Amino acid sequence: MLEKIQLVKSPIAKPFRLRALLALFVGAQQLAEAQSQLPPPLFTSAPSFSVTNRYVAVSVFVWFSSTGGQLSGPWRPLEGRSNWTGLPAWWQGQIKQMMMANIDVLYVHLYNDPNTDQIRVNLFNALNQLRAQGYDTPKVAPFLDPMITWYQQPLVDLATTAGKDAFVGQYIRFYNEYYSVNADAHADDYLARQANKPILDTWHVQFNCTNLASLTRADVSNRLVAAFGAAHPCFTNGFVQVTTALNPPTLSFADEQVPQFEITAYDYPVTFNSIRSAQLKGGYWDQNIRNPGSFLPRAGGVNFSNAWNQVNRTTTQRVYLESWNEYDEGSGLYAGTNLPPYIAPANTSGNTDVWSATGDPFEYIKTAARGAASFNDTPGQSAKILWHNIPGSLAPGETRLVTVIVRNSGNASWTAAANYKLGQADADTSSFVTARRVLLKDAQDEIPVYGGIFRGRPKTFTFTIQAPRTSGVYTTHWQMLQENATWFGEVLVVTINVNLSFAPQLTIIPSAANIVLTWSTNNIGYNLQSTTNLVSPAVWTTNSPAPVVVNGQNTVTTPITGPSKFYRLIQ
Repeated sequence: MLEKIQLVKSPIAKPFRLRALLALFVGAQQLAEAQSQLPPPLFTSAPSFSVTNRYVAVSVFVWFSSTGGQLSGPWRPLEGRSNWTGLPAWWQGQIKQMMMANIDVLYVHLYNDPNTDQIRVNLFNALNQLRAQGYDTPKVAPFLDPMITWYQQPLVDLATTAGKDAFVGQYIRFYNEYYSVNADAHADDYLARQANKPILDTWHVQFNCTNLASLTRADVSNRLVAAFGAAHPCFTNGFVQVTTALNPPTLSFADEQVPQFEITAYDYPVTFNSIRSAQLKGGYWDQNIRNPGSFLPRAGGVNFSNAWNQVNRTTTQRVYLESWNEYDEGSGLYAGTNLPPYIAPANTSGNTDVWSATGDPFEYIKTAARGAASFNDTPGQSAKILWHNIPGSLAPGETRLVTVIVRNSGNASWTAAANYKLGQADADTSSFVTARRVLLKDAQDEIPVYGGIFRGRPKTFTFTIQAPRTSGVYTTHWQMLQENATWFGEVLVVTINVNLSFAPQLTIIPSAANIVLTWSTNNIGYNLQSTTNLVSPAVWTTNSPAPVVVNGQNTVTTPITGPSKFYRLIQ
Protein backbone atom coordinates (compact mmCIF):
# COMPACT_ATOMS: atom_id res chain seq x y z
CA MET A 1 0.00 0.00 0.00
CA LEU A 2 1.35 3.42 -0.95
CA GLU A 3 0.97 6.85 0.56
CA LYS A 4 -1.17 9.73 -0.63
CA ILE A 5 1.54 12.36 -0.26
CA GLN A 6 5.06 12.80 1.14
CA LEU A 7 6.32 16.02 2.58
CA VAL A 8 9.78 17.30 3.44
CA LYS A 9 10.70 19.80 6.10
CA SER A 10 13.79 21.92 6.52
CA PRO A 11 16.37 20.87 9.11
CA ILE A 12 16.61 24.48 10.32
CA ALA A 13 14.04 26.99 11.48
CA LYS A 14 14.75 29.47 8.69
CA PRO A 15 12.73 29.82 5.49
CA PHE A 16 10.44 26.82 5.54
CA ARG A 17 10.50 24.55 2.50
CA LEU A 18 7.64 22.20 1.55
CA ARG A 19 7.77 19.75 -1.34
CA ALA A 20 4.93 17.49 -2.43
CA LEU A 21 6.79 14.51 -3.81
CA LEU A 22 4.19 11.89 -4.63
CA ALA A 23 0.48 11.72 -5.25
CA LEU A 24 -0.36 8.03 -5.24
CA PHE A 25 -3.80 6.90 -4.17
CA VAL A 26 -3.52 3.21 -3.48
CA GLY A 27 -4.97 1.08 -0.70
CA ALA A 28 -5.73 3.54 2.12
CA GLN A 29 -8.54 3.05 4.58
CA GLN A 30 -10.44 6.31 4.96
CA LEU A 31 -13.85 7.89 5.14
CA ALA A 32 -13.98 10.71 2.61
CA GLU A 33 -17.31 12.03 3.75
CA ALA A 34 -18.40 12.39 7.36
CA GLN A 35 -20.35 9.20 7.97
CA SER A 36 -21.24 7.40 11.18
CA GLN A 37 -19.13 4.40 12.10
CA LEU A 38 -21.53 3.10 14.75
CA PRO A 39 -25.20 2.31 14.20
CA PRO A 40 -27.88 4.22 16.09
CA PRO A 41 -30.47 2.33 18.13
CA LEU A 42 -32.13 0.08 15.57
CA PHE A 43 -35.78 0.41 16.58
CA THR A 44 -38.00 -0.35 13.60
CA SER A 45 -41.68 -0.27 12.80
CA ALA A 46 -43.79 -3.43 12.64
CA PRO A 47 -47.15 -4.02 10.96
CA SER A 48 -50.36 -4.94 12.70
CA PHE A 49 -51.88 -8.37 12.13
CA SER A 50 -55.05 -8.55 10.11
CA VAL A 51 -58.02 -10.56 11.34
CA THR A 52 -57.25 -13.31 8.82
CA ASN A 53 -53.50 -13.51 9.48
CA ARG A 54 -52.19 -16.81 10.78
CA TYR A 55 -49.95 -16.41 13.79
CA VAL A 56 -48.60 -18.37 16.75
CA ALA A 57 -49.02 -17.17 20.33
CA VAL A 58 -47.76 -18.53 23.63
CA SER A 59 -48.66 -17.81 27.25
CA VAL A 60 -45.76 -16.43 29.32
CA PHE A 61 -45.62 -16.36 33.12
CA VAL A 62 -43.68 -13.92 35.31
CA TRP A 63 -43.55 -15.55 38.76
CA PHE A 64 -39.85 -16.41 38.69
CA SER A 65 -36.82 -15.46 40.74
CA SER A 66 -33.76 -17.51 41.63
CA THR A 67 -35.32 -18.88 44.80
CA GLY A 68 -38.96 -17.81 44.53
CA GLY A 69 -42.03 -18.38 42.46
CA GLN A 70 -42.68 -21.77 40.95
CA LEU A 71 -39.97 -24.25 41.93
CA SER A 72 -41.52 -27.71 41.66
CA GLY A 73 -41.79 -28.39 37.95
CA PRO A 74 -40.87 -31.84 36.62
CA TRP A 75 -38.72 -30.45 33.78
CA ARG A 76 -35.57 -28.56 34.71
CA PRO A 77 -34.33 -25.71 32.47
CA LEU A 78 -31.14 -26.22 30.52
CA GLU A 79 -29.47 -23.35 32.38
CA GLY A 80 -30.71 -24.51 35.81
CA ARG A 81 -33.75 -23.29 37.71
CA SER A 82 -31.60 -21.10 40.00
CA ASN A 83 -30.64 -19.05 36.95
CA TRP A 84 -34.26 -18.12 36.28
CA THR A 85 -33.70 -14.78 37.97
CA GLY A 86 -36.53 -12.81 36.38
CA LEU A 87 -33.99 -10.10 35.48
CA PRO A 88 -33.76 -8.53 31.99
CA ALA A 89 -30.67 -10.54 31.02
CA TRP A 90 -32.49 -13.80 31.78
CA TRP A 91 -35.55 -12.62 29.88
CA GLN A 92 -33.39 -11.86 26.86
CA GLY A 93 -32.35 -15.50 26.72
CA GLN A 94 -35.96 -16.64 27.04
CA ILE A 95 -37.07 -14.22 24.30
CA LYS A 96 -34.38 -15.53 21.99
CA GLN A 97 -35.62 -19.08 22.59
CA MET A 98 -39.17 -17.96 21.79
CA MET A 99 -37.96 -16.25 18.62
CA MET A 100 -36.08 -19.41 17.68
CA ALA A 101 -39.48 -21.16 17.92
CA ASN A 102 -40.99 -18.68 15.39
CA ILE A 103 -43.48 -17.41 17.97
CA ASP A 104 -45.32 -14.22 17.02
CA VAL A 105 -47.22 -13.14 20.14
CA LEU A 106 -46.60 -13.37 23.90
CA TYR A 107 -49.70 -13.50 26.09
CA VAL A 108 -48.09 -12.16 29.25
CA HIS A 109 -49.63 -13.22 32.55
CA LEU A 110 -51.28 -10.28 34.33
CA TYR A 111 -52.44 -10.38 37.93
CA ASN A 112 -52.36 -7.99 40.85
CA ASP A 113 -49.19 -8.83 42.76
CA PRO A 114 -46.60 -6.11 43.46
CA ASN A 115 -43.98 -8.82 44.00
CA THR A 116 -44.06 -9.81 40.34
CA ASP A 117 -44.86 -6.48 38.67
CA GLN A 118 -41.15 -5.71 38.42
CA ILE A 119 -40.47 -9.09 36.80
CA ARG A 120 -43.03 -8.25 34.11
CA VAL A 121 -41.36 -4.84 33.67
CA ASN A 122 -38.05 -6.69 33.33
CA LEU A 123 -39.57 -8.71 30.49
CA PHE A 124 -40.72 -5.51 28.78
CA ASN A 125 -37.29 -3.99 29.35
CA ALA A 126 -35.57 -7.01 27.78
CA LEU A 127 -37.82 -6.70 24.74
CA ASN A 128 -36.85 -3.04 24.43
CA GLN A 129 -33.16 -3.80 24.77
CA LEU A 130 -33.33 -6.39 22.02
CA ARG A 131 -35.37 -4.13 19.74
CA ALA A 132 -32.71 -1.42 20.15
CA GLN A 133 -30.20 -3.96 18.80
CA GLY A 134 -32.39 -4.57 15.74
CA TYR A 135 -34.35 -7.64 16.90
CA ASP A 136 -37.90 -7.99 15.60
CA THR A 137 -39.22 -9.42 18.86
CA PRO A 138 -42.62 -11.06 19.40
CA LYS A 139 -45.51 -8.71 20.13
CA VAL A 140 -47.07 -8.62 23.60
CA ALA A 141 -50.65 -8.74 24.87
CA PRO A 142 -52.03 -8.88 28.43
CA PHE A 143 -53.39 -12.20 29.69
CA LEU A 144 -55.50 -11.13 32.67
CA ASP A 145 -55.95 -13.69 35.45
CA PRO A 146 -59.01 -12.64 37.51
CA MET A 147 -58.82 -15.73 39.72
CA ILE A 148 -55.43 -14.73 41.16
CA THR A 149 -56.01 -10.97 41.02
CA TRP A 150 -59.16 -11.14 43.18
CA TYR A 151 -58.44 -14.38 45.04
CA GLN A 152 -60.36 -14.54 48.34
CA GLN A 153 -61.65 -11.01 47.73
CA PRO A 154 -65.24 -9.82 47.25
CA LEU A 155 -66.58 -10.41 43.74
CA VAL A 156 -65.88 -7.58 41.35
CA ASP A 157 -69.27 -6.13 40.46
CA LEU A 158 -69.08 -5.22 36.79
CA ALA A 159 -72.39 -3.37 37.01
CA THR A 160 -70.71 -0.63 39.04
CA THR A 161 -68.30 2.08 38.01
CA ALA A 162 -65.86 0.89 40.66
CA GLY A 163 -66.02 -2.66 39.34
CA LYS A 164 -65.50 -1.55 35.75
CA ASP A 165 -62.56 0.61 36.85
CA ALA A 166 -61.04 -2.29 38.77
CA PHE A 167 -61.33 -4.68 35.82
CA VAL A 168 -60.06 -2.36 33.08
CA GLY A 169 -57.51 -0.93 35.51
CA GLN A 170 -55.57 -4.19 35.33
CA TYR A 171 -55.09 -3.75 31.58
CA ILE A 172 -54.15 -0.10 32.11
CA ARG A 173 -51.51 -1.19 34.64
CA PHE A 174 -50.08 -3.64 32.09
CA TYR A 175 -49.70 -1.00 29.41
CA ASN A 176 -48.27 1.55 31.85
CA GLU A 177 -45.62 -1.01 32.80
CA TYR A 178 -44.89 -1.63 29.13
CA TYR A 179 -44.56 2.05 28.25
CA SER A 180 -42.39 2.73 31.30
CA VAL A 181 -39.51 0.97 29.51
CA ASN A 182 -40.68 1.18 25.88
CA ALA A 183 -40.72 4.88 25.04
CA ASP A 184 -39.39 4.74 21.48
CA ALA A 185 -41.38 5.88 18.45
CA HIS A 186 -42.29 2.29 17.51
CA ALA A 187 -43.38 1.03 20.93
CA ASP A 188 -47.03 0.77 19.86
CA ASP A 189 -46.04 -1.48 16.96
CA TYR A 190 -44.80 -4.13 19.40
CA LEU A 191 -48.14 -4.45 21.13
CA ALA A 192 -50.07 -7.37 19.66
CA ARG A 193 -52.70 -5.75 17.44
CA GLN A 194 -55.29 -6.78 14.89
CA ALA A 195 -56.24 -4.10 12.35
CA ASN A 196 -54.25 -1.77 14.62
CA LYS A 197 -56.46 -2.62 17.60
CA PRO A 198 -54.66 -3.82 20.76
CA ILE A 199 -55.43 -7.43 21.72
CA LEU A 200 -56.64 -8.12 25.26
CA ASP A 201 -56.90 -11.60 26.71
CA THR A 202 -58.55 -12.82 29.88
CA TRP A 203 -58.87 -16.13 31.67
CA HIS A 204 -62.00 -17.16 33.61
CA VAL A 205 -64.09 -14.13 34.57
CA GLN A 206 -67.17 -15.89 35.96
CA PHE A 207 -65.58 -17.05 39.23
CA ASN A 208 -64.40 -13.70 40.62
CA CYS A 209 -66.62 -11.21 38.81
CA THR A 210 -70.37 -10.73 38.85
CA ASN A 211 -72.84 -9.07 36.49
CA LEU A 212 -70.67 -9.95 33.51
CA ALA A 213 -73.23 -8.74 30.99
CA SER A 214 -73.02 -5.24 32.47
CA LEU A 215 -69.44 -4.77 31.28
CA THR A 216 -69.63 -3.52 27.69
CA ARG A 217 -67.11 -2.99 24.96
CA ALA A 218 -67.57 0.76 25.37
CA ASP A 219 -66.79 0.49 29.09
CA VAL A 220 -63.41 -1.03 28.29
CA SER A 221 -62.62 1.09 25.24
CA ASN A 222 -63.50 4.42 26.87
CA ARG A 223 -61.21 3.76 29.79
CA LEU A 224 -58.34 2.68 27.55
CA VAL A 225 -58.76 5.74 25.34
CA ALA A 226 -58.82 8.02 28.37
CA ALA A 227 -55.60 6.46 29.65
CA PHE A 228 -53.65 6.16 26.39
CA GLY A 229 -55.52 7.59 23.40
CA ALA A 230 -53.72 10.94 23.26
CA ALA A 231 -50.21 9.48 23.21
CA HIS A 232 -50.96 6.12 21.61
CA PRO A 233 -53.60 6.45 18.85
CA CYS A 234 -53.94 2.68 18.34
CA PHE A 235 -56.17 2.64 21.44
CA THR A 236 -58.68 4.90 19.70
CA ASN A 237 -59.39 2.14 17.16
CA GLY A 238 -61.04 -0.16 19.70
CA PHE A 239 -59.63 -3.50 20.86
CA VAL A 240 -59.83 -7.24 20.21
CA GLN A 241 -61.02 -9.36 23.13
CA VAL A 242 -59.83 -12.95 23.53
CA THR A 243 -61.46 -15.11 26.21
CA THR A 244 -61.72 -18.71 27.35
CA ALA A 245 -63.92 -21.06 25.31
CA LEU A 246 -65.10 -23.96 27.46
CA ASN A 247 -66.31 -22.47 30.74
CA PRO A 248 -69.17 -20.05 30.14
CA PRO A 249 -70.25 -17.44 30.82
CA THR A 250 -67.54 -15.09 29.64
CA LEU A 251 -67.46 -11.54 28.31
CA SER A 252 -70.32 -10.90 25.90
CA PHE A 253 -68.13 -8.88 23.53
CA ALA A 254 -65.51 -11.60 22.99
CA ASP A 255 -64.01 -11.54 19.49
CA GLU A 256 -62.08 -14.80 19.78
CA GLN A 257 -62.27 -17.76 22.13
CA VAL A 258 -59.60 -20.32 22.81
CA PRO A 259 -59.46 -23.23 25.31
CA GLN A 260 -56.57 -21.76 27.29
CA PHE A 261 -55.73 -23.71 30.45
CA GLU A 262 -59.13 -25.38 30.32
CA ILE A 263 -58.54 -28.89 29.05
CA THR A 264 -55.86 -31.57 29.28
CA ALA A 265 -55.29 -32.37 25.62
CA TYR A 266 -52.43 -32.06 23.16
CA ASP A 267 -54.59 -30.46 20.49
CA TYR A 268 -57.97 -28.82 20.97
CA PRO A 269 -59.44 -26.55 18.26
CA VAL A 270 -62.34 -24.13 18.72
CA THR A 271 -64.15 -22.04 16.13
CA PHE A 272 -65.73 -18.78 17.28
CA ASN A 273 -66.76 -15.78 15.15
CA SER A 274 -65.40 -17.66 12.12
CA ILE A 275 -61.91 -17.74 13.71
CA ARG A 276 -60.54 -21.24 14.27
CA SER A 277 -57.98 -21.43 17.08
CA ALA A 278 -56.01 -24.52 17.99
CA GLN A 279 -54.60 -24.91 21.49
CA LEU A 280 -51.47 -27.13 21.51
CA LYS A 281 -49.61 -28.63 24.47
CA GLY A 282 -46.26 -30.39 24.63
CA GLY A 283 -47.43 -32.15 27.77
CA TYR A 284 -48.92 -31.48 31.19
CA TRP A 285 -47.87 -32.88 34.56
CA ASP A 286 -48.93 -31.12 37.74
CA GLN A 287 -48.66 -34.04 40.18
CA ASN A 288 -45.75 -32.41 42.02
CA ILE A 289 -48.20 -29.79 43.33
CA ARG A 290 -51.63 -31.46 43.13
CA ASN A 291 -53.05 -34.78 44.27
CA PRO A 292 -54.20 -36.61 42.27
CA GLY A 293 -53.40 -34.03 39.57
CA SER A 294 -53.17 -34.71 35.85
CA PHE A 295 -50.62 -36.40 33.62
CA LEU A 296 -50.32 -35.80 29.87
CA PRO A 297 -47.03 -37.46 28.90
CA ARG A 298 -44.56 -35.89 26.49
CA ALA A 299 -43.22 -39.28 25.37
CA GLY A 300 -40.00 -37.74 24.12
CA GLY A 301 -41.74 -35.05 22.05
CA VAL A 302 -43.79 -37.23 19.72
CA ASN A 303 -47.12 -35.99 21.07
CA PHE A 304 -46.26 -32.33 20.47
CA SER A 305 -45.12 -33.13 16.97
CA ASN A 306 -48.34 -35.02 16.30
CA ALA A 307 -50.38 -32.10 17.66
CA TRP A 308 -48.76 -29.75 15.14
CA ASN A 309 -49.55 -32.24 12.40
CA GLN A 310 -53.25 -31.84 13.21
CA VAL A 311 -53.20 -28.10 12.45
CA ASN A 312 -54.92 -27.48 9.12
CA ARG A 313 -53.53 -24.27 7.70
CA THR A 314 -56.43 -23.82 5.30
CA THR A 315 -59.00 -23.69 8.11
CA THR A 316 -57.01 -22.43 11.14
CA GLN A 317 -56.01 -18.82 11.85
CA ARG A 318 -54.46 -19.03 15.33
CA VAL A 319 -52.24 -21.47 17.16
CA TYR A 320 -51.99 -20.95 20.93
CA LEU A 321 -49.19 -22.83 22.70
CA GLU A 322 -49.70 -23.76 26.32
CA SER A 323 -47.33 -22.72 27.69
CA TRP A 324 -43.86 -21.21 27.46
CA ASN A 325 -42.91 -21.53 31.12
CA GLU A 326 -45.78 -22.71 33.34
CA TYR A 327 -43.24 -24.49 35.47
CA ASP A 328 -45.11 -26.33 38.22
CA GLU A 329 -47.72 -27.66 35.80
CA GLY A 330 -45.03 -29.06 33.52
CA SER A 331 -46.35 -27.59 30.27
CA GLY A 332 -43.34 -25.40 29.40
CA LEU A 333 -41.63 -25.43 26.01
CA TYR A 334 -38.33 -23.77 27.06
CA ALA A 335 -34.99 -25.51 26.54
CA GLY A 336 -34.83 -28.26 29.16
CA THR A 337 -32.27 -30.74 30.36
CA ASN A 338 -32.43 -34.40 29.42
CA LEU A 339 -32.23 -35.44 33.03
CA PRO A 340 -34.94 -37.63 34.50
CA PRO A 341 -37.91 -35.54 35.64
CA TYR A 342 -38.02 -34.13 39.13
CA ILE A 343 -40.52 -36.09 41.26
CA ALA A 344 -41.55 -34.24 44.42
CA PRO A 345 -41.89 -36.31 47.61
CA ALA A 346 -45.64 -35.67 47.58
CA ASN A 347 -45.93 -37.06 44.04
CA THR A 348 -46.80 -40.69 44.63
CA SER A 349 -48.43 -41.24 41.23
CA GLY A 350 -45.67 -43.52 39.99
CA ASN A 351 -45.64 -41.72 36.62
CA THR A 352 -42.49 -40.96 34.68
CA ASP A 353 -41.79 -39.41 31.29
CA VAL A 354 -39.06 -38.46 28.78
CA TRP A 355 -38.31 -34.91 27.65
CA SER A 356 -36.72 -35.73 24.29
CA ALA A 357 -36.37 -39.04 22.49
CA THR A 358 -33.20 -37.72 20.83
CA GLY A 359 -31.71 -36.06 23.90
CA ASP A 360 -32.30 -32.57 22.48
CA PRO A 361 -32.81 -29.76 25.04
CA PHE A 362 -34.50 -27.70 22.28
CA GLU A 363 -36.95 -30.49 21.36
CA TYR A 364 -40.12 -28.41 21.70
CA ILE A 365 -38.60 -25.20 20.39
CA LYS A 366 -37.51 -26.90 17.18
CA THR A 367 -40.85 -28.65 16.77
CA ALA A 368 -42.65 -25.33 17.26
CA ALA A 369 -40.33 -23.65 14.75
CA ARG A 370 -41.08 -26.29 12.11
CA GLY A 371 -44.80 -26.23 12.81
CA ALA A 372 -45.01 -22.45 12.79
CA ALA A 373 -43.03 -22.23 9.55
CA SER A 374 -45.58 -24.48 7.84
CA PHE A 375 -48.50 -22.54 9.36
CA ASN A 376 -47.76 -18.81 9.55
CA ASP A 377 -47.84 -16.15 6.83
CA THR A 378 -44.09 -15.44 7.00
CA PRO A 379 -41.92 -16.43 4.00
CA GLY A 380 -39.30 -19.09 4.44
CA GLN A 381 -36.47 -16.79 3.40
CA SER A 382 -36.47 -13.03 3.73
CA ALA A 383 -34.16 -10.29 5.00
CA LYS A 384 -34.30 -6.61 5.92
CA ILE A 385 -31.36 -4.19 5.72
CA LEU A 386 -31.23 -2.29 9.01
CA TRP A 387 -28.11 -0.14 8.65
CA HIS A 388 -24.87 0.21 6.73
CA ASN A 389 -21.91 2.54 6.38
CA ILE A 390 -20.68 1.62 2.90
CA PRO A 391 -19.33 4.97 1.68
CA GLY A 392 -20.54 6.85 -1.35
CA SER A 393 -17.02 7.82 -2.40
CA LEU A 394 -13.60 6.19 -2.38
CA ALA A 395 -10.21 6.77 -3.88
CA PRO A 396 -9.02 4.30 -6.54
CA GLY A 397 -7.72 1.15 -4.85
CA GLU A 398 -8.79 2.36 -1.44
CA THR A 399 -9.82 -0.18 1.19
CA ARG A 400 -12.45 0.44 3.82
CA LEU A 401 -13.73 -1.52 6.79
CA VAL A 402 -17.52 -1.38 6.54
CA THR A 403 -20.56 -2.77 8.34
CA VAL A 404 -23.91 -3.98 7.05
CA ILE A 405 -26.58 -5.05 9.55
CA VAL A 406 -29.20 -7.42 8.15
CA ARG A 407 -32.20 -8.89 9.95
CA ASN A 408 -33.47 -12.37 9.19
CA SER A 409 -37.18 -11.85 8.48
CA GLY A 410 -37.95 -15.38 7.26
CA ASN A 411 -38.76 -18.62 9.06
CA ALA A 412 -35.53 -20.39 8.04
CA SER A 413 -32.46 -19.93 10.26
CA TRP A 414 -29.16 -18.88 8.66
CA THR A 415 -25.91 -20.81 9.10
CA ALA A 416 -22.64 -21.00 7.26
CA ALA A 417 -23.12 -24.75 7.00
CA ALA A 418 -26.31 -24.13 5.01
CA ASN A 419 -24.44 -21.66 2.73
CA TYR A 420 -26.13 -18.45 3.86
CA LYS A 421 -24.08 -15.37 2.94
CA LEU A 422 -24.24 -11.67 2.27
CA GLY A 423 -23.41 -11.15 -1.38
CA GLN A 424 -22.55 -8.41 -3.81
CA ALA A 425 -24.54 -9.03 -6.99
CA ASP A 426 -22.71 -11.11 -9.56
CA ALA A 427 -23.93 -8.72 -12.25
CA ASP A 428 -22.18 -5.67 -10.73
CA THR A 429 -19.47 -4.33 -13.05
CA SER A 430 -16.76 -4.51 -10.40
CA SER A 431 -16.28 -6.56 -7.25
CA PHE A 432 -15.72 -4.58 -4.04
CA VAL A 433 -15.25 -7.66 -1.85
CA THR A 434 -13.40 -10.92 -2.35
CA ALA A 435 -15.45 -13.31 -4.48
CA ARG A 436 -18.39 -10.90 -4.00
CA ARG A 437 -19.33 -12.79 -0.82
CA VAL A 438 -19.25 -12.08 2.92
CA LEU A 439 -19.46 -15.24 5.02
CA LEU A 440 -21.23 -16.20 8.20
CA LYS A 441 -19.24 -17.97 10.89
CA ASP A 442 -21.03 -20.70 12.78
CA ALA A 443 -18.89 -20.16 15.88
CA GLN A 444 -20.26 -16.60 16.28
CA ASP A 445 -23.55 -14.83 16.97
CA GLU A 446 -24.66 -17.47 19.51
CA ILE A 447 -25.16 -19.92 16.65
CA PRO A 448 -23.70 -22.75 18.79
CA VAL A 449 -26.53 -22.03 21.29
CA TYR A 450 -29.50 -21.32 19.04
CA GLY A 451 -28.50 -23.25 15.94
CA GLY A 452 -28.51 -20.30 13.55
CA ILE A 453 -29.55 -16.72 12.94
CA PHE A 454 -33.23 -17.23 13.72
CA ARG A 455 -36.16 -15.21 12.45
CA GLY A 456 -36.14 -11.65 13.76
CA ARG A 457 -32.47 -11.67 14.76
CA PRO A 458 -30.06 -9.13 13.26
CA LYS A 459 -26.71 -10.20 11.86
CA THR A 460 -23.82 -7.72 11.71
CA PHE A 461 -21.45 -8.24 8.80
CA THR A 462 -18.16 -6.35 9.17
CA PHE A 463 -15.81 -6.69 6.23
CA THR A 464 -13.28 -4.88 4.03
CA ILE A 465 -14.16 -3.51 0.63
CA GLN A 466 -11.64 -2.30 -1.93
CA ALA A 467 -12.38 0.18 -4.68
CA PRO A 468 -11.35 -0.54 -8.27
CA ARG A 469 -8.17 1.16 -9.43
CA THR A 470 -10.07 2.80 -12.27
CA SER A 471 -12.00 5.99 -11.52
CA GLY A 472 -15.70 5.91 -12.21
CA VAL A 473 -19.16 5.68 -10.72
CA TYR A 474 -20.04 2.13 -9.62
CA THR A 475 -23.51 0.98 -8.56
CA THR A 476 -23.30 -1.91 -6.13
CA HIS A 477 -26.08 -4.27 -5.00
CA TRP A 478 -25.93 -6.19 -1.71
CA GLN A 479 -28.35 -8.95 -0.71
CA MET A 480 -28.60 -12.14 1.30
CA LEU A 481 -28.36 -15.44 -0.53
CA GLN A 482 -28.22 -19.14 0.03
CA GLU A 483 -25.41 -20.13 -2.29
CA ASN A 484 -26.44 -22.38 -5.16
CA ALA A 485 -30.10 -21.91 -4.18
CA THR A 486 -31.52 -18.38 -4.19
CA TRP A 487 -31.02 -14.68 -3.50
CA PHE A 488 -33.66 -13.27 -1.16
CA GLY A 489 -34.79 -10.28 0.86
CA GLU A 490 -34.23 -6.56 0.63
CA VAL A 491 -31.55 -5.28 -1.76
CA LEU A 492 -29.12 -2.62 -0.57
CA VAL A 493 -28.10 -0.40 -3.48
CA VAL A 494 -25.06 1.86 -2.95
CA THR A 495 -23.55 4.06 -5.66
CA ILE A 496 -19.83 4.59 -5.06
CA ASN A 497 -17.93 7.37 -6.78
CA VAL A 498 -14.31 6.26 -7.23
CA ASN A 499 -12.18 9.34 -7.82
CA LEU A 500 -8.69 10.61 -7.03
CA SER A 501 -10.16 13.68 -5.38
CA PHE A 502 -11.40 11.57 -2.48
CA ALA A 503 -7.89 10.65 -1.30
CA PRO A 504 -6.71 12.08 2.04
CA GLN A 505 -4.94 15.44 2.18
CA LEU A 506 -1.95 15.91 4.46
CA THR A 507 -1.11 19.55 5.19
CA ILE A 508 1.99 21.03 6.80
CA ILE A 509 2.23 24.48 8.36
CA PRO A 510 5.26 26.12 10.06
CA SER A 511 4.65 27.37 13.59
CA ALA A 512 7.64 29.06 15.29
CA ALA A 513 10.26 26.32 15.74
CA ASN A 514 7.74 23.56 14.91
CA ILE A 515 5.77 22.24 12.03
CA VAL A 516 2.13 21.22 12.37
CA LEU A 517 0.90 18.31 10.25
CA THR A 518 -2.86 17.79 9.94
CA TRP A 519 -5.35 15.54 8.17
CA SER A 520 -9.06 15.05 8.60
CA THR A 521 -10.45 12.74 11.25
CA ASN A 522 -12.80 11.54 8.51
CA ASN A 523 -9.84 9.73 6.98
CA ILE A 524 -10.02 6.58 9.05
CA GLY A 525 -7.15 4.18 9.54
CA TYR A 526 -4.14 6.29 8.51
CA ASN A 527 -0.79 6.41 10.28
CA LEU A 528 1.71 9.24 9.88
CA GLN A 529 5.20 7.99 9.03
CA SER A 530 8.52 9.70 8.32
CA THR A 531 11.91 8.92 6.78
CA THR A 532 15.12 10.85 6.24
CA ASN A 533 16.01 9.12 2.97
CA LEU A 534 13.92 8.22 -0.06
CA VAL A 535 16.64 6.09 -1.60
CA SER A 536 15.43 2.51 -1.91
CA PRO A 537 14.96 0.73 0.36
CA ALA A 538 13.57 3.66 2.35
CA VAL A 539 12.98 3.02 6.05
CA TRP A 540 9.73 4.54 7.29
CA THR A 541 9.05 5.05 10.98
CA THR A 542 5.69 5.69 12.60
CA ASN A 543 5.75 9.25 13.86
CA SER A 544 5.75 10.06 17.55
CA PRO A 545 3.88 11.65 19.28
CA ALA A 546 0.51 10.24 18.27
CA PRO A 547 -1.94 12.72 16.76
CA VAL A 548 -4.41 14.68 18.84
CA VAL A 549 -7.73 15.93 17.50
CA VAL A 550 -7.96 19.71 17.13
CA ASN A 551 -11.02 21.24 15.40
CA GLY A 552 -11.86 18.00 13.66
CA GLN A 553 -8.32 17.44 12.41
CA ASN A 554 -5.74 14.87 13.40
CA THR A 555 -2.87 17.09 14.47
CA VAL A 556 0.83 16.34 15.04
CA THR A 557 3.23 19.06 16.20
CA THR A 558 6.92 18.29 15.87
CA PRO A 559 10.06 20.48 16.23
CA ILE A 560 12.15 21.43 13.23
CA THR A 561 15.43 19.76 14.15
CA GLY A 562 17.94 17.41 12.58
CA PRO A 563 18.06 16.38 8.93
CA SER A 564 15.28 16.87 6.44
CA LYS A 565 12.37 14.47 6.81
CA PHE A 566 9.79 13.15 4.40
CA TYR A 567 6.28 12.43 5.71
CA ARG A 568 3.50 10.24 4.43
CA LEU A 569 0.06 8.95 5.42
CA ILE A 570 -0.36 5.23 5.06
CA GLN A 571 -2.66 2.46 6.16
